[in-house]
Amino acid sequence: MTTDRTRFTDQEYQAIAALLGYTFRNRDLIKAALTHGSSRKSTLATTYQRLEFLGDRVLGLVIAEELYVRNPRKAEGALAQNFSLLVRAEACADAARELGIADHIRVGHKEKAQGMTTQTLILGDVMESILGAVYLDGGLEPSRSLIMRLWERRLSNRTKLVKDAKSFLQEWTLGQAKGIPVYRIVSRDGPDHSPQFSIAVAVEGFPEALASAQSKRIGEQLAAEVFLRREKIRK
Repeated sequence: MTTDRTRFTDQEYQAIAALLGYTFRNRDLIKAALTHGSSRKSTLATTYQRLEFLGDRVLGLVIAEELYVRNPRKAEGALAQNFSLLVRAEACADAARELGIADHIRVGHKEKAQGMTTQTLILGDVMESILGAVYLDGGLEPSRSLIMRLWERRLSNRTKLVKDAKSFLQEWTLGQAKGIPVYRIVSRDGPDHSPQFSIAVAVEGFPEALASAQSKRIGEQLAAEVFLRREKIRK
């Protein structure tokens, strides 16, 4: 199935509804939720950017409530740590992969050839935009239902929550009395809708570790992961 055409067929809408377990009354919402800015004829009103903003808040509300209800003896600090692990980009991207939505994401021809629809940043953003679209179309309950289906294993601790690389690295450097890791942008290439950042992380007494990604946020996480693996601090 190609993903760079601008039209969705009835068959594809039905396939998306089957994946989500939800049928949209307003199909324009799910079409926008699956459309990247690089797609032909896209505008702010027809891409996922605004829906991603809303979906991030919907996800945060549902996850925060679930953590509060399920962990009556946990302090705020522990709840906040679990919350950040459950709503971060990597967790959203994993949910999108489990959903199997990548084939339906609209990107430009060049970006499709570069494998953009498989990238963590894009998948995470699209997952949030889908949640925003479901919320606008049907309200909180269908949004909650989809979130619980995709996040239940993580919430119930049947899958291990792994601290993100930046947090892990900072805790390690502070424990080693080496201060806070310093991140810097080495270079930025590509168009505005598809930038490529090269990010370096510096830790006192060690050579810099480098990584590339389509956002500074993901690039910093990857650079921290490269450092941790290279120095055999975390597998």
